[in-house]
Amino acid sequence: MLVLSPAMQGFLGGAAAVGVPLFFNLAKEVIFDRRKIRAERAYISVQLIFLLDKFVSECAEVSWDRGFDEIYQEPDSPEYLKIQVEPPVFDMSTVKGEYKYLEPTLIYRLQSIDIELLKIKQKIREMTDDPNFGPEFMDRYILLRRELYADIGLNVALLSESLRDKLKIDADHGWKPKERLLRSKGHIARIKSKAAFSKMLRKAERKMKSKQQPF
Repeated sequence: MLVLSPAMQGFLGGAAAVGVPLFFNLAKEVIFDRRKIRAERAYISVQLIFLLDKFVSECAEVSWDRGFDEIYQEPDSPEYLKIQVEPPVFDMSTVKGEYKYLEPTLIYRLQSIDIELLKIKQKIREMTDDPNFGPEFMDRYILLRRELYADIGLNVALLSESLRDKLKIDADHGWKPKERLLRSKGHIARIKSKAAFSKMLRKAERKMKSKQQPF
């Protein structure tokens, strides 16, 4: 059995008297910091959910922009189509809180939204910068614009849903912009399918006419 000298016993007793309170205080600080981080994350995330849902709703508005005011009849020619709804802007400056407490993957996905918006503008610009582009192709321009904003809106809706799941927030207050986006995607798909069918039909008619030509 180890026998400690009186001096060593006194040293260990003093170290314990100082160390135990320090350890206890350190443990309290660690627990407090963890609670603070969780609370800050929740506070910022709730704000982000509303911001993301608002952005999704604005994307839905663009995805239903058919190039004319729908209180009037659809124009007979694409030349009369023009943008009715301005594109959305994703601005996180209104969100209060310390972003450093958010998970890095979430910050990356949030920052990527601006990159995706820039990519959309680039794709649209590539169409309009084409020397062959003219007013007669405005229907294609409008359809591309609708589809691109519907896609980014659906992606951001998934991000909002993942935040809701983490915070266990089920309430949507009856506001589901994702459903409008899905309906818009269905409408776009029908337009593209109809256009593809018409193109095939015209091609078949040309072939039939060429066969009927006398030699």
